[in-house]
Amino acid sequence: MIYDVLTEEQGLISILAKGIKSKKDGFILQPFRELQLSYTERTLPLLTKYEIVSSYLEASNKFMLESLYFNELIYRFIPKNEPLLTLYNLYKEHLNYMNTTSDKRLIVLLRFEIIFLKEIGYELHISYPPDYIIDEKNFFYYDYESGFKEVTKNTQHSDVISGSSLKRLLNNELALILEKKVLRNIIRDIFRKLAGTRSIKSYDILD
Repeated sequence: MIYDVLTEEQGLISILAKGIKSKKDGFILQPFRELQLSYTERTLPLLTKYEIVSSYLEASNKFMLESLYFNELIYRFIPKNEPLLTLYNLYKEHLNYMNTTSDKRLIVLLRFEIIFLKEIGYELHISYPPDYIIDEKNFFYYDYESGFKEVTKNTQHSDVISGSSLKRLLNNELALILEKKVLRNIIRDIFRKLAGTRSIKSYDILD
């Protein structure tokens, strides 16, 4: 078996595990576990030893589809063999969060997606100078080149959020955002544009 593994020091890597046939081996080498691994130094490292450090079974039980989606985002948008400590810590922290949270799935999704976009250099932002004051009564659409812009009489967009929700987003107050589904549509379109011709498989079963 070849496993893709997110590591603390080397980022996303592939490792080869030989002789993975027993039920015990298959149980340990599953997603949503923190493992202590030993492997050889080679182009395709060979796994030599492994043991469970932490298991996030509650997270995978409550948010299985969401968790698989997060894994796909990492696999699709993160280059291999590059140290990404902040991403590693983000993923670990989010698994801990999912393991204990009572938040609804939309919050769980948005929380990861927004931070992940920032991690890969595509932070959600507004298309105005720092001194711009958001009018909570206005509505905003997302321009994929420059950020959130005010909706005017000459512009029509299907996915818009209120100025109030935009302020909540920029303040990371996700639970207070009224148009959570609309915001998810915007984010989903961003990932689709970034993916280009490669479809994101999780969207077929997640939404």
